[in-house]
This record gives sequence, C-alpha cells and structure tokens, in this order.
Amino acid sequence: AGCCKPLPGDAITGFITQGRGVSIHRSDCARLLRLTENVPERVIEVEWGLSPRDNYEVDVGIEAFDRQGLLRDITGLFANARINVLSINTQTNKKSNTATMRLRVEVPDLGSLSKLLERINRLKNVVSAVRLSE
Repeated sequence: AGCCKPLPGDAITGFITQGRGVSIHRSDCARLLRLTENVPERVIEVEWGLSPRDNYEVDVGIEAFDRQGLLRDITGLFANARINVLSINTQTNKKSNTATMRLRVEVPDLGSLSKLLERINRLKNVVSAVRLSE
C-alpha cells in the first residue's frame, strides 16, 4: 500500500480491496487500523514470501543542525550503501540554524534501511533520522 510502504521484515496485514485484489499494509498503519474498524471481514493475515530481490520505496525524514557539508555527508552515506535516492527536499531555518530533509529512497529490505538510519543518526549535528509513514 502506498500509505505505509511496507518493507520485507515489517509486520504486515492484507486488506481485500474492491476490484484491485489485496493491498498489503504495515500492521501498524493508521489507514489499515481505520479499515479494520469499518470492515473487519476484509482484513486477512498475510506474510512475506520468497521473491526475487526487489527495491522498495520508503520516505526518510532527517532533522539536523545545519552545517556546511551536511547534505554531502548524508547523500554520501546513501551512495556508499548503494541506496538510490529518488527525491530529496531540504529546508533550512536560518533563525534556528536547523535543516529539515525529506527523502524518498529505494531500499531492498528493512535491515538495510535500519543500518542506514543508524549511520545517519551518528553523523555530526544530526538530531534524528527516521522512517516516515503517511
């Protein structure tokens, strides 16, 4: 599902759509929780199967104190991990000297994303790097 973008390794739940098959959501997806309340009979158990190695789109949010080279250091970590950046939006607040970044990236699995987020969180001046949902 586009709302929560589940990755292999996430706990997932299926929802039988009308005319589009089954959509797969993260089990903690807010939209899935609303659907479960409204039409619980269309919620089904699913699990990850074995499939060819694909990449999955995921959104990442980064908060940091701005500094020269911050964006270079962050994108360098993505390049070293061989993770493709599909889009990036960076905003700087001059008054608070902070930078807010939102990236859409392609990752092969949850483990790769977790390792990358740990590395970003260890960078100088980074306050937080997290997976975004909805």
